[in-house]
Amino acid sequence: MLEGLLFILLILISGSFVIIAFITMLIGFIKKSSSLKKTALTIAILPIICWLLIAFWYLVTLPSFNKSDMENFAGTYTPNTSFKANKSEISGPKLILSEDGTYLFDGLEGIGLKKQGTWKTGGNDGLVEFYDKNGNLSEWASPYGNNDDHSLSFEYRGGQDPETILFVKIRAE
Repeated sequence: MLEGLLFILLILISGSFVIIAFITMLIGFIKKSSSLKKTALTIAILPIICWLLIAFWYLVTLPSFNKSDMENFAGTYTPNTSFKANKSEISGPKLILSEDGTYLFDGLEGIGLKKQGTWKTGGNDGLVEFYDKNGNLSEWASPYGNNDDHSLSFEYRGGQDPETILFVKIRAE
């Protein structure tokens, strides 16, 4: 949310200064004043800086964060169990997320995941998005993570009322 507010603020600032620079340049042409034209060009530097900041954020910084998140979330996940079992002994549906952005899933019909496809982090509100082979969004999950303990929350639509199923990372890739 803070990112969106900063984006709006930068757009508003840059738009305001573009208008001020344009008006100053127009007055400079009407009065044939080179100092007003230079002032207008100086004022135009601020919108350019704002646009460069926006471009840097969306073209460099966010992809770097998303790549780091993909490396952190890559691994093998199983549904959270209510009993204390050895994580290696759990047999059931498994979700394997690879660092290259592909996944394999072998279970639970109520979750809208296909058997294989691609995944990425950085979706709306930080969701992890899952795509089928054709590139269509098939499911999304809410990520939870701190240090080495990562999990993904899916909506399970197998019964009458939707439930939330938590898939816990049991092994890093």
